[in-house]
Formats: sequence, C-alpha cells, structure tokens
Amino acid sequence: MNYYCGIDLGGTGIKAGIVGEDYHIYAAASAPTPKGVDGKTLAAVIARVAEEAAGKMNLTVADTAGVGMGTPGYIDPERGINHFSNNLNLSEDPMAQNLSDCLGGKPVRIGNDANVAAYAEYLAGAARGSRRAVMVTLGTGIGVGVIIDGSDHGMAAEGGHMIIRHGGRHCSCGHDGCFEAYASASALVAQAREAMAVHPETMLWKLCGGDLWKVDGKMVFDGRDAGDPVANQVVDQYIEYLGFGLSNFINLLEPDMMVIGGGICAQGDKLLIPLRRRVREMVYHPLFADRCRMAVAELGNDAGIIGAAGLGGLPPAAAPSR
Repeated sequence: MNYYCGIDLGGTGIKAGIVGEDYHIYAAASAPTPKGVDGKTLAAVIARVAEEAAGKMNLTVADTAGVGMGTPGYIDPERGINHFSNNLNLSEDPMAQNLSDCLGGKPVRIGNDANVAAYAEYLAGAARGSRRAVMVTLGTGIGVGVIIDGSDHGMAAEGGHMIIRHGGRHCSCGHDGCFEAYASASALVAQAREAMAVHPETMLWKLCGGDLWKVDGKMVFDGRDAGDPVANQVVDQYIEYLGFGLSNFINLLEPDMMVIGGGICAQGDKLLIPLRRRVREMVYHPLFADRCRMAVAELGNDAGIIGAAGLGGLPPAAAPSR
C-alpha cells in the first residue's frame, strides 16, 4: 500500500499525518505554529513535524508517494504561492518550494485549508461521488471550499466574506455585513448573548450557570429543544442567516452536494431539516435545492490531513451507491 503525507497548517498549530490508500491516518505528529517568523523558518518547522510523523512508521517523507498541505490564506495552488495570510503573517510566500527545499526536494502541493477540507469530504467523506460540491465550515469564522469535477478551486472561495446585509454587522475582515458575521458559530453565540441581555427570563441563563461568557452554540440548541422561546427565536434567525448564504452558493454554482462542517453540524437533523426548508424557499427555483443534497461532514478533525494527502496524490474512494 502506498502512503501519503498530509499536512494541516493552522494559525495556532501544525498537524501532519501519514495516510494510507484506505484513508486511515497511520501516524501523526503536531507542534505549535511559530509566531512572527518568515516563510523559510516556518517551512523548516513544518518539515520537522512531517518527518516526525513519518518516523513513527520507520519512514521518511521522501519514502511517501506524495506530499500535500492545507494552509490558511489566499493560495495559488498551481504556483505553490501563499499570496496573503493574515493568520500566518505571510505575503507572496513561495510556500510549496520552501517546504520542498526542507524535505530534500520532495515535491509539495498546497491548497487553501477550507478547500482542502472540502477535498477530503470529496475523497472519502460526505461528498464522495459528487460532481460539484460546496463545503461550508462553521467555526470562529466561515470556511468555504468548492470542488468542481474533482479539483479544488483554491483562489475563488472566500465565501465567508460575501456581503449578505448592506451596512450590517462588522466583520473581522474589516468590512460590514459579511456572511461570516451572521452565520459562523461565533455569530450564533454573539446573537444569543445579545438576546440574553434583554431577556433575563430566558432559560439560557440557567444553562450557562449565569455566566454570559460560557454560552456556546450547543446551549442555544439545547434551550430550543427545551422549549425556551428566546433560544428558539435565536436559532430560527441564525438558520435564516445561514440559509441566505447557502442559497447564494446554490444559485451561483448549482452544486449537487452541500456539506456542512464545524461543531454546529453535531446538531444533525435539528439543523439540517429547518435549514433545507429555508434554503428551498430562498433559492431561485426549488429544483435548485431539490437537486442539491445536504449533509453534515463525516471526517471531522481528520479532514485537513486527509485532504492534504489528496493534494499529494491520494486517489478518491469509489462513489457510494445512492
């Protein structure tokens, strides 16, 4: 069996894994992402983490069939350049070449981290067998990955920063009204806190033990399940905001698969059923929604490593029967 090296580079941590053709991660290693360093220094740290993972299998990275890496930022996957990443403080960095140099010349392919997660779901998760897939990951922000005919489109999917409300909430990107400012997991928590501030009677105060800063997305859904009207209103509004963004993707791309990732997707049908209904109401024509399956992500925290291994050449799994 061939093995591939997949690297998941984040703003706070580096994870590397050795992935088999069965999509199992056989060995892994991690380290904090160094702060305030240049691209070559960062590449040297990444290479050490990758070699540590390979060493756990008595291999070197050179022994693997291919190497790929997902990274935050505006990426040119063909040239291997990270044009800009505020999380890594990089600009016009030849990231693939830097890492290849640290790995003895082993070729490296890179891609935007959100697209790499989407590619993992296409390879071996919820989107396998799809022709055109969109993955939306709901976390601190919103990551959007687009897969068309088996290729990730790393320079075209900063979908979290499309404007869904003119003059709306301020976003961390510096603009106002972004999808991310309304439909990320952080946005759900912010909306719950705002509602709690004007509704002292809401059950959410009890669920968070009276500490507004302990509120999380699960508590809001738990409050809704328990019949709390304030929590119900917050969730309904959040699903509407999320539906705005998803319906825009469907109108623009007509995907056959929409994958929802992030911690909120643990709500399963409690999220998906009302979300599907809202999206169907919002798209240009209901057939657009009917032709697009919607599911939660299957690979969780492994998606970054598996998707990166896919960039390195790991082939897709057989499509499931539908």
